[in-house]
Amino acid sequence: MSKPLVVALLYNLKQNAPRRADEPWDAWNELDSEKTVANLERALRAGGHEVIGMEGDVTLPQKLERYKVDIAFNICEGHYVVSREAQVPAILDALRVPYTGSGVMALTLALDKPMCKRVLSFYGLPTPRFQTFVTGDERLDPALKFPLFVKPSREGSGIGINAKSVCHNARELREQVRWCIGAYRQPALVEEYIEGREFTLGMLGNLPHHIAPRADGKPIEPIAAIRVAKPKRVKTGTPETLRVFPPLEVDLSPCPKDQAGLYTSVIKSQMYDVPKYPCPAPIPKRLWAKLEQLAVRAFAALECYDFARVDFRWRADGEPTILEINPLAGLQEGISDIVMAGEADGVSFTTLVNGILDAALQRYGMI
Repeated sequence: MSKPLVVALLYNLKQNAPRRADEPWDAWNELDSEKTVANLERALRAGGHEVIGMEGDVTLPQKLERYKVDIAFNICEGHYVVSREAQVPAILDALRVPYTGSGVMALTLALDKPMCKRVLSFYGLPTPRFQTFVTGDERLDPALKFPLFVKPSREGSGIGINAKSVCHNARELREQVRWCIGAYRQPALVEEYIEGREFTLGMLGNLPHHIAPRADGKPIEPIAAIRVAKPKRVKTGTPETLRVFPPLEVDLSPCPKDQAGLYTSVIKSQMYDVPKYPCPAPIPKRLWAKLEQLAVRAFAALECYDFARVDFRWRADGEPTILEINPLAGLQEGISDIVMAGEADGVSFTTLVNGILDAALQRYGMI
């Protein structure tokens, strides 16, 4: 690269969140800290780039006008409604500014968990049966079997998940659904609770644009790309290659009993160093291969770009099921799942961050 790129690092800081008096304590857990932003800036500068940080808000067009930006590194979670993660990408699309990560459609679909599950189901990808509750008074679908799991339909980072999220009868379900709707001001997602071990797979790079997921349940064709993309040292200059990191297990056994064995908002935000995160997870090769296959197909189904993370539960019958996909996975150094998985696979935090940037540059034809 002949000269350093000017990279706009776009973020939403927790301290700048639009607070309201009656909001839940974890309402803004998805937003980033100054430390996270500083670490990302350091990593991008280590890649040889000039970095300009700015809050991704409604004044973004005016701020971008002040600088000649080559590309934006986007980690904005947004503030309002189901489109919030897609609002900054929409602004960048309108201004024709290239950016890292998935686009408007993928981000909106993934944040709306019921809609995302419908897309996954359309492509034959396994996900727990579910129902959306808007008022809390809807008749429970008789096809759903207890225990059932309740969470806000449009949140991440464990927001709204607590020890009461698993419901064993109708009374518990109604109480948790109504609390969830009232506290988070959005529909509640109710899905069948999958008892079993929890895994997550992080991905770096891109699939060929002409490849689409198959609706017949068979693997998509470029599965060989996973093998190509697994050298000991990451090679970020290989275009149209998706690298899948080894499965990372979320072992909650060391966590306090009052968290009910769940990956709650408390654990994710206040006790993230308490669980164990073995990576690669100690699992059979067959399961490892199936997790990779499903992760790539989910990435393709939502048309994700550059990086993403897919969360799974391993069912009692031996088959994995997809809990959700996150195309805007957290990038906290030493803490976020995709960062830990990358490090376990020999990809440092700095290499991961610059690998995301390189994947976007390749996608836009800039390198």
